[in-house]
Amino acid sequence: MATQTCHDCDSAGDGNCSVCHGKRKIPAEEIPGILNAFRYESPCSACHGSGECQTCGGMGEIEVGGEGG
Repeated sequence: MATQTCHDCDSAGDGNCSVCHGKRKIPAEEIPGILNAFRYESPCSACHGSGECQTCGGMGEIEVGGEGG
C-alpha cells in the first residue's frame, strides 16, 4: 500500500498530537476555572497522554488506497 503525509498531526507529518502539540499535557492556561489557579496540568484527553497523533499513531504517515480487486 502507498502512504501519504498525515495532515491530522500538529504540523503535517510530524506525528505529534494536534491538541497538546506533542507535550502530552494540557497547560494550566488552557484549563478554565479553579484548576488553572493552582497551575494544574491535565493529561491530554485527545491522545491520552501519549503526545502522538491519533490518526497516524505518531508515524507521520497514513496508508492510502485499498486492496486491488
